[in-house]
Amino acid sequence: MKHGKLRLSGVGAVRIRGKARTVGKPKTCEILYRRGKWHASVTVECEPERRHGERIGGMDWGVETFATLASREGVERVENPRHLDRYLEHIRNVHKSISRKEEAAKKASGRPKGFPVSNRLKKEYRRLRRLHEKVAHQRRDFLHQTSAWIVATFAVLGLEQLNIRGMTASGGAYKRGLNRGILDAAGGLFHPMLKYKAAEAGAWAMEADTRKLKPSQRCHQCWQVDRKKRKKLSDRWHTCRFCGTSCSRDENAARVLWRWAEEQICGREPAEAWREVRPASPLDELALP
Repeated sequence: MKHGKLRLSGVGAVRIRGKARTVGKPKTCEILYRRGKWHASVTVECEPERRHGERIGGMDWGVETFATLASREGVERVENPRHLDRYLEHIRNVHKSISRKEEAAKKASGRPKGFPVSNRLKKEYRRLRRLHEKVAHQRRDFLHQTSAWIVATFAVLGLEQLNIRGMTASGGAYKRGLNRGILDAAGGLFHPMLKYKAAEAGAWAMEADTRKLKPSQRCHQCWQVDRKKRKKLSDRWHTCRFCGTSCSRDENAARVLWRWAEEQICGREPAEAWREVRPASPLDELALP
């Protein structure tokens, strides 16, 4: 199926670029029109093959560092590529050009709405669309590669529940840059990728209730929460006044999630732990041995 052809009734043969990760029997095909381009979405019946690693760990997702992973082997970090930042100035320049051309069209036609769109303005719209598509494609490719590597490294991974809408709901101009960084890091897309890849590999990707566990506020060493001095978002270093443990905020949260993940599976049968982690899934051979 690599670089093959798709034959469409009434259209003919259309070239295919690339190939499916898992080859299977084609079942349905949808022809979609998105952002000025035609796409074919083919659903195949297959059995995905993916292997999981052997480690048990915890992962803290963030903006300054995209992912901090803690396990018995140590702490690993995945840097945030900040895809949008690399094209932000270019996008702003295109927006300014569009704004100037729109104002000129409004003035010439005398209509604030429904004004005629010139070929030059259409060209600027296409430029802006292509820039956003490029950023989105780079972001999705990075998320797929990173999530695949994590699943290939870990058998059990503790995550924190993310409320992206709540994180970016307020702040106004003061928090505009941070909100943009949160959305660019795409945690709401990354966690589902991790979970379905873990399910394919027979691994566990477990989400802890952030409000109960408080991974950013709790000390991974003594398990205490300092209620007198709550960490602010700007506090990037963790120092426990109870046991004296000192490390970065992200490392501490990752170690808390690692310890929580171990507690979920320790001292219990795999089927029992599986039922709590994935209540909607059947208890079958996907569970860890």
